[in-house]
Amino acid sequence: MRNVTLDNFDEVFPSERACFDFVFSLKWPDGFRCPRCGHPHAYTVCSRRIPLFECRSCRHQTSLTAGTILEGSRTDLRKWLRALLLVSRTEEGTNAVQLSREIGVTYKTAWLMLHKIRRAISASDAREPLAGIVQVQAAVHGRPHNPTTSLHQQESPLLVGASTDAGGEPFYVKMKLVSLKHMSGKLVTRSGTKAFTDDHVKADAHDLHIVAGRFSSHRFKSLLSLFNETRNWLNATFHGLERKYLQSYLDEFCFRWNAVRSGCEVFERLSRVCFGLR
Repeated sequence: MRNVTLDNFDEVFPSERACFDFVFSLKWPDGFRCPRCGHPHAYTVCSRRIPLFECRSCRHQTSLTAGTILEGSRTDLRKWLRALLLVSRTEEGTNAVQLSREIGVTYKTAWLMLHKIRRAISASDAREPLAGIVQVQAAVHGRPHNPTTSLHQQESPLLVGASTDAGGEPFYVKMKLVSLKHMSGKLVTRSGTKAFTDDHVKADAHDLHIVAGRFSSHRFKSLLSLFNETRNWLNATFHGLERKYLQSYLDEFCFRWNAVRSGCEVFERLSRVCFGLR
């Protein structure tokens, strides 16, 4: 489909029906398939706001929203798609206050929508481990940034990992918080780097380089520069975050960066993650 922007959103999605057709095309790109028996034909039950599909073979009923972030939501599809578009913005992103104002929902609804979107992003990230030539660099989010060997309670240690080309240029990146049990002062211990590689790096990655110290002379400056970009975005958009929410925001930033780096249109990629093909 054509690139969707805030300027042409109302033209591309003029009605709930247009949004319905878009989500249908993502969930069933080759036409309806019964999730129970795989039959390709269904009756449409139109007694609800979002129609049900009843399989002509096994009579199983399924909704367009079943298994997607829309499941159980009473918010209009147009508002959901506009929310995805706002999250897709590469330079600024959005927070719950801004989203509430932009699409006309309560702050609580906006927060829940963003939570569901970020949860889908994190699930997608978990299915795509780093591969090939992999570089991993320790970093810390939060203040104060001081030269002591002790980790301050306001600092959140993390590992920035990337699949890189032969020249060391990252093309797919992940940023993952490190449990404090894997820290020795400001140094990520061997158990911490192993936990990262076990969870986020393919076992057959043929070239793995890890720098566990923030101030090592061998640190990967390109990864630290990318993390600084992430930190600036976090501070500008959310103005401070609790550690328990930080991981989902790191995943969000990486998702957009990876989509742009791979040449994907971010809104389309995000829509597929939330509604259809992963």
